[in-house]
Amino acid sequence: MKKIIALFCLMLLALAPVGLVPLNLLVMSFPEWAVLVAVLAAAVVSMGYLMIFQTKLVAKILLPLCLVVSICLSVFGSLCNPYWNSVSFRACDATRSYDQTLSPEEAKEDLAFALRCMKKCHPLFLDGTPDNVQKAYQAAAARLEKSKSVTVNDLRREMQSVLSVMGDAHTSVWGKWDDEVYVPSVARRRQEGWRLVGINGRKVEAIFEQNKKLYSYEAESWAKEQMTNDFCRLSGLDYLGLIDKDLVVYTWENEKRKQENDGYTVEDFVTLEKYREINAEYLAAQEEESFVSYTTDEEKSLALLTLRECRWNQEYTDCLHQMFAEVKAQGIRHVAVDLRGNGGGNSLVANEFLRYLPVKSYKEVTYRWRLGWLILSNDRQTSENEAYDDLTFDGNVYVLTDASSFSSAMMFAEYIKDNRLGTLIGEAPGNTPSGYGDIAIFQMPHSGLLLHVSTKQFFRADKECADALVEPDIPCESAQALDVLYEQIGE
Repeated sequence: MKKIIALFCLMLLALAPVGLVPLNLLVMSFPEWAVLVAVLAAAVVSMGYLMIFQTKLVAKILLPLCLVVSICLSVFGSLCNPYWNSVSFRACDATRSYDQTLSPEEAKEDLAFALRCMKKCHPLFLDGTPDNVQKAYQAAAARLEKSKSVTVNDLRREMQSVLSVMGDAHTSVWGKWDDEVYVPSVARRRQEGWRLVGINGRKVEAIFEQNKKLYSYEAESWAKEQMTNDFCRLSGLDYLGLIDKDLVVYTWENEKRKQENDGYTVEDFVTLEKYREINAEYLAAQEEESFVSYTTDEEKSLALLTLRECRWNQEYTDCLHQMFAEVKAQGIRHVAVDLRGNGGGNSLVANEFLRYLPVKSYKEVTYRWRLGWLILSNDRQTSENEAYDDLTFDGNVYVLTDASSFSSAMMFAEYIKDNRLGTLIGEAPGNTPSGYGDIAIFQMPHSGLLLHVSTKQFFRADKECADALVEPDIPCESAQALDVLYEQIGE
Protein backbone atom coordinates (compact mmCIF):
# COMPACT_ATOMS: atom_id res chain seq x y z
CA MET A 1 0.00 0.00 0.00
CA LYS A 2 2.82 2.40 0.87
CA LYS A 3 4.47 1.74 -2.50
CA ILE A 4 1.20 2.54 -4.29
CA ILE A 5 0.86 5.81 -2.40
CA ALA A 6 4.52 6.64 -3.11
CA LEU A 7 4.04 5.90 -6.81
CA PHE A 8 0.92 8.06 -6.94
CA CYS A 9 2.73 10.96 -5.26
CA LEU A 10 5.67 10.64 -7.64
CA MET A 11 3.34 10.65 -10.64
CA LEU A 12 1.78 13.87 -9.34
CA LEU A 13 5.26 15.32 -8.83
CA ALA A 14 6.25 14.39 -12.37
CA LEU A 15 3.17 16.13 -13.76
CA ALA A 16 3.39 19.14 -11.42
CA PRO A 17 5.51 21.30 -13.82
CA VAL A 18 2.58 21.31 -16.25
CA GLY A 19 0.62 23.30 -13.67
CA LEU A 20 3.13 26.12 -13.98
CA VAL A 21 1.73 26.94 -17.44
CA PRO A 22 -1.79 27.98 -16.32
CA LEU A 23 -0.22 29.57 -13.22
CA ASN A 24 1.84 31.80 -15.50
CA LEU A 25 -1.05 32.65 -17.81
CA LEU A 26 -3.61 33.39 -15.10
CA VAL A 27 -1.73 34.51 -11.99
CA MET A 28 1.91 35.58 -12.20
CA SER A 29 4.94 35.89 -14.46
CA PHE A 30 8.19 33.97 -14.13
CA PRO A 31 10.94 32.94 -16.59
CA GLU A 32 10.82 29.86 -18.81
CA TRP A 33 13.85 28.37 -17.06
CA ALA A 34 11.74 27.96 -13.89
CA VAL A 35 9.67 25.36 -15.74
CA LEU A 36 12.79 23.59 -17.01
CA VAL A 37 14.20 23.48 -13.45
CA ALA A 38 10.91 22.05 -12.16
CA VAL A 39 10.90 19.38 -14.87
CA LEU A 40 14.53 18.48 -14.14
CA ALA A 41 13.86 18.24 -10.40
CA ALA A 42 10.86 15.98 -10.98
CA ALA A 43 12.90 13.80 -13.32
CA VAL A 44 15.79 13.44 -10.85
CA VAL A 45 13.49 12.49 -7.97
CA SER A 46 11.47 10.06 -10.09
CA MET A 47 14.44 8.35 -11.69
CA GLY A 48 16.21 8.20 -8.33
CA TYR A 49 13.22 6.41 -6.86
CA LEU A 50 13.20 3.87 -9.69
CA MET A 51 16.93 3.22 -9.32
CA ILE A 52 17.08 2.95 -5.53
CA PHE A 53 13.91 1.02 -4.76
CA GLN A 54 12.69 -2.21 -6.25
CA THR A 55 9.55 -1.41 -8.15
CA LYS A 56 7.01 -3.31 -10.15
CA LEU A 57 6.81 -3.16 -13.91
CA VAL A 58 3.75 -0.91 -13.76
CA ALA A 59 5.77 1.73 -11.90
CA LYS A 60 8.60 1.47 -14.41
CA ILE A 61 6.10 2.21 -17.17
CA LEU A 62 3.78 4.78 -15.60
CA LEU A 63 6.40 7.04 -13.99
CA PRO A 64 8.55 7.55 -17.12
CA LEU A 65 5.36 8.02 -19.14
CA CYS A 66 4.25 10.81 -16.78
CA LEU A 67 7.68 12.42 -17.12
CA VAL A 68 7.55 12.34 -20.92
CA VAL A 69 4.07 13.89 -20.93
CA SER A 70 5.17 16.49 -18.38
CA ILE A 71 8.28 17.44 -20.33
CA CYS A 72 6.39 17.78 -23.63
CA LEU A 73 3.52 19.85 -22.21
CA SER A 74 5.73 22.00 -19.96
CA VAL A 75 8.34 22.82 -22.58
CA PHE A 76 5.75 23.50 -25.28
CA GLY A 77 3.58 25.48 -22.84
CA SER A 78 6.45 27.80 -21.96
CA LEU A 79 8.89 27.99 -24.86
CA CYS A 80 6.27 27.81 -27.64
CA ASN A 81 3.47 29.67 -25.91
CA PRO A 82 2.97 33.19 -27.36
CA TYR A 83 1.06 34.21 -24.22
CA TRP A 84 3.79 33.18 -21.76
CA ASN A 85 4.40 36.02 -19.26
CA SER A 86 1.62 38.02 -20.92
CA VAL A 87 -1.26 39.71 -19.14
CA SER A 88 -3.72 38.67 -21.83
CA PHE A 89 -5.76 36.52 -19.43
CA ARG A 90 -5.27 38.29 -16.11
CA ALA A 91 -5.48 41.71 -14.53
CA CYS A 92 -2.47 43.97 -14.79
CA ASP A 93 -1.19 46.89 -12.79
CA ALA A 94 -1.73 50.47 -13.85
CA THR A 95 0.98 52.15 -15.89
CA ARG A 96 3.15 54.61 -14.02
CA SER A 97 1.99 58.20 -14.63
CA TYR A 98 2.78 59.38 -18.15
CA ASP A 99 5.07 62.14 -16.84
CA GLN A 100 6.80 60.01 -14.20
CA THR A 101 10.55 59.76 -14.66
CA LEU A 102 12.49 56.60 -15.44
CA SER A 103 16.23 56.19 -15.50
CA PRO A 104 17.78 55.64 -18.94
CA GLU A 105 18.72 52.13 -17.79
CA GLU A 106 15.12 51.31 -16.85
CA ALA A 107 13.86 52.68 -20.16
CA LYS A 108 16.40 50.64 -22.14
CA GLU A 109 15.45 47.49 -20.21
CA ASP A 110 11.79 48.01 -21.09
CA LEU A 111 12.71 48.57 -24.73
CA ALA A 112 14.79 45.38 -24.75
CA PHE A 113 11.95 43.48 -23.05
CA ALA A 114 9.59 44.61 -25.83
CA LEU A 115 12.00 43.38 -28.51
CA ARG A 116 12.28 39.97 -26.80
CA CYS A 117 8.50 39.66 -26.75
CA MET A 118 8.30 40.38 -30.47
CA LYS A 119 11.13 37.98 -31.28
CA LYS A 120 9.26 35.18 -29.54
CA CYS A 121 5.70 35.92 -30.70
CA HIS A 122 5.47 37.94 -33.91
CA PRO A 123 5.41 36.04 -37.23
CA LEU A 124 7.54 38.76 -38.81
CA PHE A 125 10.43 37.81 -36.48
CA LEU A 126 10.42 34.06 -37.18
CA ASP A 127 13.62 34.28 -39.23
CA GLY A 128 15.22 36.99 -37.11
CA THR A 129 14.69 40.70 -36.51
CA PRO A 130 13.91 42.58 -39.75
CA ASP A 131 16.60 45.07 -40.73
CA ASN A 132 14.33 48.12 -40.55
CA VAL A 133 13.14 47.14 -37.06
CA GLN A 134 16.71 46.51 -35.87
CA LYS A 135 17.81 49.89 -37.20
CA ALA A 136 14.89 51.69 -35.54
CA TYR A 137 15.55 49.81 -32.30
CA GLN A 138 19.22 50.78 -32.22
CA ALA A 139 18.37 54.42 -32.91
CA ALA A 140 15.80 54.46 -30.09
CA ALA A 141 18.21 52.76 -27.68
CA ALA A 142 20.91 55.31 -28.55
CA ARG A 143 18.58 58.22 -27.85
CA LEU A 144 17.59 56.72 -24.51
CA GLU A 145 21.26 56.19 -23.66
CA LYS A 146 21.99 59.89 -24.19
CA SER A 147 18.99 61.07 -22.14
CA LYS A 148 19.53 62.28 -18.60
CA SER A 149 16.00 61.26 -17.66
CA VAL A 150 13.09 59.67 -19.50
CA THR A 151 9.38 60.02 -18.80
CA VAL A 152 6.96 57.17 -19.43
CA ASN A 153 5.60 59.04 -22.45
CA ASP A 154 9.15 59.57 -23.73
CA LEU A 155 9.63 55.81 -23.59
CA ARG A 156 6.28 55.20 -25.29
CA ARG A 157 7.36 57.49 -28.13
CA GLU A 158 10.66 55.65 -28.55
CA MET A 159 9.02 52.24 -28.44
CA GLN A 160 6.37 53.31 -30.92
CA SER A 161 9.03 54.68 -33.28
CA VAL A 162 10.28 51.09 -33.50
CA LEU A 163 6.88 49.41 -33.79
CA SER A 164 5.54 51.78 -36.43
CA VAL A 165 8.07 50.65 -39.06
CA MET A 166 6.51 47.18 -39.02
CA GLY A 167 3.30 48.32 -40.70
CA ASP A 168 1.22 46.27 -38.25
CA ALA A 169 -1.71 48.15 -36.72
CA HIS A 170 -2.17 45.52 -34.01
CA THR A 171 1.39 45.70 -32.65
CA SER A 172 1.56 48.86 -30.56
CA VAL A 173 2.20 50.18 -27.06
CA TRP A 174 -0.34 51.81 -24.74
CA GLY A 175 -0.64 53.23 -21.27
CA LYS A 176 -3.19 52.32 -18.62
CA TRP A 177 -3.31 55.35 -16.36
CA ASP A 178 -5.49 55.48 -13.25
CA ASP A 179 -5.15 59.25 -13.12
CA GLU A 180 -6.21 59.94 -16.74
CA VAL A 181 -8.04 63.23 -17.30
CA TYR A 182 -10.06 64.40 -20.31
CA VAL A 183 -11.18 67.47 -22.23
CA PRO A 184 -14.63 68.23 -20.77
CA SER A 185 -16.33 69.52 -23.94
CA VAL A 186 -15.56 66.81 -26.51
CA ALA A 187 -18.83 64.88 -26.27
CA ARG A 188 -20.91 68.03 -26.54
CA ARG A 189 -18.95 69.40 -29.48
CA ARG A 190 -19.19 66.15 -31.42
CA GLN A 191 -22.87 65.75 -30.64
CA GLU A 192 -23.50 69.25 -31.99
CA GLY A 193 -21.67 68.45 -35.23
CA TRP A 194 -18.39 70.26 -34.60
CA ARG A 195 -15.13 68.88 -36.03
CA LEU A 196 -11.71 69.44 -34.45
CA VAL A 197 -9.48 71.26 -36.96
CA GLY A 198 -6.68 72.72 -34.86
CA ILE A 199 -4.84 72.71 -31.54
CA ASN A 200 -2.84 75.67 -30.27
CA GLY A 201 -3.02 77.31 -33.67
CA ARG A 202 -1.68 74.26 -35.53
CA LYS A 203 -3.82 72.44 -38.06
CA VAL A 204 -4.73 68.87 -37.21
CA GLU A 205 -3.45 67.69 -40.61
CA ALA A 206 -0.01 69.19 -39.92
CA ILE A 207 0.13 67.61 -36.47
CA PHE A 208 -0.67 64.25 -38.02
CA GLU A 209 2.04 64.48 -40.69
CA GLN A 210 4.61 65.35 -38.07
CA ASN A 211 3.60 62.63 -35.59
CA LYS A 212 2.18 59.71 -37.58
CA LYS A 213 5.35 57.69 -36.93
CA LEU A 214 4.20 57.53 -33.30
CA TYR A 215 1.35 55.19 -34.25
CA SER A 216 1.10 51.68 -35.66
CA TYR A 217 -1.16 51.59 -38.67
CA GLU A 218 -1.84 49.99 -42.03
CA ALA A 219 -4.33 52.62 -43.16
CA GLU A 220 -3.63 56.26 -42.34
CA SER A 221 -7.27 56.66 -41.39
CA TRP A 222 -6.68 54.35 -38.42
CA ALA A 223 -3.67 56.38 -37.26
CA LYS A 224 -5.79 59.53 -37.44
CA GLU A 225 -8.44 57.87 -35.29
CA GLN A 226 -5.84 56.99 -32.65
CA MET A 227 -4.39 60.48 -32.71
CA THR A 228 -7.86 62.00 -32.38
CA ASN A 229 -8.33 59.94 -29.22
CA ASP A 230 -5.03 61.26 -27.87
CA PHE A 231 -6.16 64.83 -28.53
CA CYS A 232 -8.93 64.33 -25.99
CA ARG A 233 -6.84 63.40 -22.94
CA LEU A 234 -3.96 65.05 -21.17
CA SER A 235 -1.60 62.08 -21.44
CA GLY A 236 -2.19 62.00 -25.21
CA LEU A 237 -1.50 65.71 -25.59
CA ASP A 238 1.74 65.26 -23.68
CA TYR A 239 2.59 62.27 -25.89
CA LEU A 240 2.20 64.50 -28.94
CA GLY A 241 4.03 67.45 -27.37
CA LEU A 242 0.97 69.71 -27.57
CA ILE A 243 0.88 71.15 -24.06
CA ASP A 244 2.06 74.75 -24.37
CA LYS A 245 2.56 76.61 -21.09
CA ASP A 246 -0.21 74.56 -19.45
CA LEU A 247 -2.77 75.93 -21.92
CA VAL A 248 -4.44 74.01 -24.71
CA VAL A 249 -6.64 75.78 -27.26
CA TYR A 250 -8.96 73.63 -29.40
CA THR A 251 -10.33 75.00 -32.66
CA TRP A 252 -13.65 73.51 -33.79
CA GLU A 253 -15.41 73.94 -37.13
CA ASN A 254 -19.01 73.16 -38.07
CA GLU A 255 -20.62 72.32 -41.40
CA LYS A 256 -20.98 76.04 -42.20
CA ARG A 257 -17.22 76.56 -41.79
CA LYS A 258 -17.78 78.57 -38.65
CA GLN A 259 -14.95 78.19 -36.14
CA GLU A 260 -14.92 78.45 -32.36
CA ASN A 261 -12.15 78.05 -29.80
CA ASP A 262 -12.14 76.29 -26.42
CA GLY A 263 -9.20 77.04 -24.15
CA TYR A 264 -8.25 74.84 -21.20
CA THR A 265 -5.52 74.89 -18.61
CA VAL A 266 -4.17 71.60 -17.29
CA GLU A 267 -6.36 72.05 -14.20
CA ASP A 268 -9.50 72.22 -16.38
CA PHE A 269 -9.17 68.61 -17.54
CA VAL A 270 -11.50 66.26 -15.69
CA THR A 271 -11.54 62.65 -14.54
CA LEU A 272 -13.56 60.08 -16.46
CA GLU A 273 -16.24 60.09 -13.75
CA LYS A 274 -16.54 63.88 -13.93
CA TYR A 275 -16.48 63.77 -17.74
CA ARG A 276 -19.45 61.38 -17.76
CA GLU A 277 -21.26 63.59 -15.28
CA ILE A 278 -20.73 66.73 -17.36
CA ASN A 279 -21.72 65.02 -20.61
CA ALA A 280 -24.48 62.81 -19.22
CA GLU A 281 -27.09 64.05 -21.70
CA TYR A 282 -24.79 63.35 -24.66
CA LEU A 283 -23.55 59.98 -23.44
CA ALA A 284 -26.71 58.57 -21.88
CA ALA A 285 -28.17 57.00 -24.99
CA GLN A 286 -24.85 55.47 -26.04
CA GLU A 287 -24.03 54.04 -22.61
CA GLU A 288 -27.48 52.51 -22.16
CA GLU A 289 -27.28 50.63 -25.46
CA SER A 290 -26.10 47.05 -25.56
CA PHE A 291 -23.13 46.18 -27.74
CA VAL A 292 -25.65 44.60 -30.12
CA SER A 293 -29.17 45.72 -30.98
CA TYR A 294 -31.50 45.96 -33.93
CA THR A 295 -34.46 47.90 -35.26
CA THR A 296 -36.95 47.05 -37.96
CA ASP A 297 -38.73 49.44 -40.31
CA GLU A 298 -41.66 47.78 -42.04
CA GLU A 299 -42.31 50.81 -44.23
CA LYS A 300 -38.79 50.70 -45.70
CA SER A 301 -38.64 46.90 -45.36
CA LEU A 302 -35.35 47.23 -43.45
CA ALA A 303 -33.80 45.51 -40.44
CA LEU A 304 -30.76 47.34 -39.08
CA LEU A 305 -28.34 45.49 -36.79
CA THR A 306 -26.01 47.75 -34.81
CA LEU A 307 -22.87 45.96 -33.62
CA ARG A 308 -20.58 48.12 -31.50
CA GLU A 309 -18.21 45.31 -30.49
CA CYS A 310 -17.52 41.87 -31.93
CA ARG A 311 -18.59 39.72 -29.01
CA TRP A 312 -19.57 36.17 -29.86
CA ASN A 313 -21.79 35.21 -26.95
CA GLN A 314 -25.34 34.19 -26.12
CA GLU A 315 -26.61 37.76 -26.21
CA TYR A 316 -25.31 38.19 -29.75
CA THR A 317 -26.63 34.89 -31.08
CA ASP A 318 -30.02 35.45 -29.43
CA CYS A 319 -30.24 38.95 -30.91
CA LEU A 320 -29.43 37.67 -34.41
CA HIS A 321 -31.97 34.86 -34.14
CA GLN A 322 -34.69 37.22 -32.94
CA MET A 323 -33.95 39.74 -35.69
CA PHE A 324 -34.02 37.22 -38.52
CA ALA A 325 -37.19 35.68 -37.08
CA GLU A 326 -38.83 39.11 -37.35
CA VAL A 327 -37.33 39.59 -40.81
CA LYS A 328 -39.00 36.40 -41.98
CA ALA A 329 -42.29 37.09 -40.23
CA GLN A 330 -42.55 40.61 -41.69
CA GLY A 331 -41.21 39.72 -45.13
CA ILE A 332 -38.40 42.29 -44.84
CA ARG A 333 -36.29 42.62 -48.00
CA HIS A 334 -33.22 44.51 -46.68
CA VAL A 335 -30.85 43.72 -43.81
CA ALA A 336 -28.03 46.11 -42.85
CA VAL A 337 -25.21 45.75 -40.30
CA ASP A 338 -23.73 48.93 -38.84
CA LEU A 339 -20.07 48.32 -37.95
CA ARG A 340 -19.06 51.98 -37.66
CA GLY A 341 -16.90 52.52 -34.58
CA ASN A 342 -16.55 48.78 -33.98
CA GLY A 343 -12.98 48.11 -32.84
CA GLY A 344 -13.17 44.34 -33.22
CA GLY A 345 -13.13 41.33 -30.91
CA ASN A 346 -14.15 37.81 -31.91
CA SER A 347 -14.31 37.11 -35.64
CA LEU A 348 -16.89 34.36 -35.11
CA VAL A 349 -19.60 37.03 -35.10
CA ALA A 350 -19.22 37.12 -38.89
CA ASN A 351 -19.47 33.35 -39.24
CA GLU A 352 -22.63 33.37 -37.13
CA PHE A 353 -24.22 36.06 -39.30
CA LEU A 354 -23.46 34.09 -42.47
CA ARG A 355 -25.50 31.18 -41.12
CA TYR A 356 -28.61 33.20 -41.97
CA LEU A 357 -27.61 33.70 -45.62
CA PRO A 358 -28.36 31.25 -48.47
CA VAL A 359 -24.81 30.06 -49.17
CA LYS A 360 -23.53 26.50 -48.93
CA SER A 361 -19.91 27.59 -48.42
CA TYR A 362 -17.88 30.77 -48.33
CA LYS A 363 -14.32 31.97 -48.64
CA GLU A 364 -12.57 32.74 -45.38
CA VAL A 365 -9.18 34.02 -44.28
CA THR A 366 -6.21 31.73 -43.94
CA TYR A 367 -3.46 32.35 -41.42
CA ARG A 368 -0.09 31.39 -39.97
CA TRP A 369 0.08 31.25 -36.17
CA ARG A 370 3.46 31.76 -34.55
CA LEU A 371 4.13 29.32 -31.68
CA GLY A 372 7.69 30.06 -30.63
CA TRP A 373 9.93 28.47 -33.26
CA LEU A 374 6.92 26.69 -34.78
CA ILE A 375 4.30 27.84 -37.27
CA LEU A 376 0.78 26.43 -37.26
CA SER A 377 -0.89 27.08 -40.62
CA ASN A 378 -4.58 27.10 -41.46
CA ASP A 379 -4.79 26.88 -45.24
CA ARG A 380 -8.48 26.06 -45.44
CA GLN A 381 -9.82 28.62 -47.91
CA THR A 382 -13.51 27.76 -47.74
CA SER A 383 -15.90 26.85 -44.94
CA GLU A 384 -19.11 24.90 -45.15
CA ASN A 385 -21.98 27.09 -44.01
CA GLU A 386 -24.11 25.50 -41.30
CA ALA A 387 -27.11 27.59 -42.28
CA TYR A 388 -30.30 28.03 -40.31
CA ASP A 389 -32.53 26.76 -43.09
CA ASP A 390 -35.73 27.85 -41.39
CA LEU A 391 -34.54 31.49 -41.17
CA THR A 392 -32.48 31.86 -44.34
CA PHE A 393 -32.59 35.42 -45.68
CA ASP A 394 -32.24 35.87 -49.46
CA GLY A 395 -32.81 39.61 -49.65
CA ASN A 396 -30.31 42.47 -49.89
CA VAL A 397 -27.47 42.75 -47.35
CA TYR A 398 -25.65 46.00 -46.57
CA VAL A 399 -22.71 46.69 -44.25
CA LEU A 400 -21.81 50.19 -42.99
CA THR A 401 -18.13 50.75 -42.14
CA ASP A 402 -15.74 53.54 -41.25
CA ALA A 403 -12.08 54.01 -40.35
CA SER A 404 -12.81 52.79 -36.81
CA SER A 405 -14.14 49.45 -38.05
CA PHE A 406 -11.11 47.42 -37.07
CA SER A 407 -9.80 43.86 -36.81
CA SER A 408 -12.76 41.44 -36.53
CA ALA A 409 -15.14 44.20 -37.68
CA MET A 410 -12.99 44.57 -40.79
CA MET A 411 -13.09 40.79 -41.23
CA PHE A 412 -16.90 40.86 -41.04
CA ALA A 413 -16.98 43.37 -43.89
CA GLU A 414 -14.32 41.37 -45.74
CA TYR A 415 -16.43 38.20 -45.68
CA ILE A 416 -19.44 40.04 -47.08
CA LYS A 417 -17.34 41.80 -49.73
CA ASP A 418 -15.13 38.91 -50.83
CA ASN A 419 -18.01 36.43 -51.04
CA ARG A 420 -20.22 38.86 -52.99
CA LEU A 421 -22.91 38.59 -50.35
CA GLY A 422 -23.81 42.25 -49.98
CA THR A 423 -22.97 45.91 -50.46
CA LEU A 424 -20.49 47.90 -48.34
CA ILE A 425 -21.29 51.57 -47.66
CA GLY A 426 -19.10 54.20 -46.01
CA GLU A 427 -15.34 54.31 -45.50
CA ALA A 428 -12.74 51.54 -45.75
CA PRO A 429 -12.11 49.79 -42.41
CA GLY A 430 -8.97 50.72 -40.49
CA ASN A 431 -6.70 47.76 -41.22
CA THR A 432 -5.77 45.55 -44.14
CA PRO A 433 -7.31 42.10 -44.71
CA SER A 434 -3.86 40.64 -45.35
CA GLY A 435 -1.93 41.58 -42.24
CA TYR A 436 -1.31 40.63 -38.64
CA GLY A 437 -3.46 40.22 -35.55
CA ASP A 438 -4.61 38.02 -32.65
CA ILE A 439 -2.54 39.82 -30.03
CA ALA A 440 -0.74 38.84 -26.86
CA ILE A 441 -0.41 41.64 -24.28
CA PHE A 442 2.74 42.20 -22.22
CA GLN A 443 3.38 44.71 -19.45
CA MET A 444 6.76 46.40 -19.34
CA PRO A 445 8.60 45.76 -16.05
CA HIS A 446 9.52 49.36 -15.18
CA SER A 447 7.09 51.72 -16.93
CA GLY A 448 4.05 49.44 -16.84
CA LEU A 449 3.32 50.24 -20.49
CA LEU A 450 1.26 47.60 -22.29
CA LEU A 451 2.71 46.09 -25.45
CA HIS A 452 0.28 44.47 -27.89
CA VAL A 453 2.03 41.93 -30.13
CA SER A 454 0.46 40.11 -33.07
CA THR A 455 0.81 36.33 -33.06
CA LYS A 456 -0.87 35.54 -36.40
CA GLN A 457 -0.43 36.54 -40.02
CA PHE A 458 -3.69 36.64 -41.97
CA PHE A 459 -4.31 36.34 -45.71
CA ARG A 460 -7.34 37.78 -47.46
CA ALA A 461 -10.37 35.57 -48.13
CA ASP A 462 -10.44 36.56 -51.81
CA LYS A 463 -6.90 35.68 -52.91
CA GLU A 464 -7.38 37.35 -56.28
CA CYS A 465 -8.36 40.76 -54.88
CA ALA A 466 -5.49 43.24 -55.20
CA ASP A 467 -7.05 46.01 -53.05
CA ALA A 468 -4.95 46.90 -50.03
CA LEU A 469 -8.07 47.60 -47.95
CA VAL A 470 -11.64 46.33 -47.88
CA GLU A 471 -12.97 49.11 -50.08
CA PRO A 472 -16.65 50.09 -49.84
CA ASP A 473 -18.86 49.53 -52.87
CA ILE A 474 -20.47 52.91 -52.22
CA PRO A 475 -17.90 55.29 -50.71
CA CYS A 476 -19.15 58.14 -48.55
CA GLU A 477 -18.34 59.93 -45.32
CA SER A 478 -19.01 57.85 -42.25
CA ALA A 479 -21.67 60.22 -40.93
CA GLN A 480 -23.59 59.95 -44.21
CA ALA A 481 -23.55 56.15 -44.47
CA LEU A 482 -27.03 55.64 -43.02
CA ASP A 483 -28.54 58.29 -45.31
CA VAL A 484 -26.88 56.62 -48.30
CA LEU A 485 -28.30 53.28 -47.17
CA TYR A 486 -31.82 54.72 -47.15
CA GLU A 487 -31.24 56.18 -50.61
CA GLN A 488 -30.19 52.75 -51.89
CA ILE A 489 -33.16 50.84 -50.53
CA GLY A 490 -35.51 53.61 -51.67
CA GLU A 491 -34.52 53.28 -55.31
